[in-house]
Amino acid sequence: MTDTQMIAGQVGTLLHKLEMLIDEAVSCGAELTAALPRARVEAKLPAVVGQHSLDTLTEAVQSLVAARRQTVATHKHLDKVRELMGLPVISFGEEGPKPPSKLLTGAARPDHLRVVAA
Repeated sequence: MTDTQMIAGQVGTLLHKLEMLIDEAVSCGAELTAALPRARVEAKLPAVVGQHSLDTLTEAVQSLVAARRQTVATHKHLDKVRELMGLPVISFGEEGPKPPSKLLTGAARPDHLRVVAA
């Protein structure tokens, strides 16, 4: 393994770690967002109680989603750098192959998915 490949691997490892941590934070924030109204109802508190907390939490989760969006954009940019350097794709094992770029932008629907009745 060359020094360049080792450095690229370190960058890839850190990028993957950041993506996983942000996803975990978004998931936790969403769970907490869902829990707050249920807790208020179970405690038999009026609707006005906790509204400010719910508002600020929602803003925090939106910020996490924005951070995820920026991290995904960084991933795309770094993937182009990897290609320019002639380095192989590094996979972390739990993900399948990357979808075509038009799927990433929402321009097309995957053929293997279908709409089901509600």
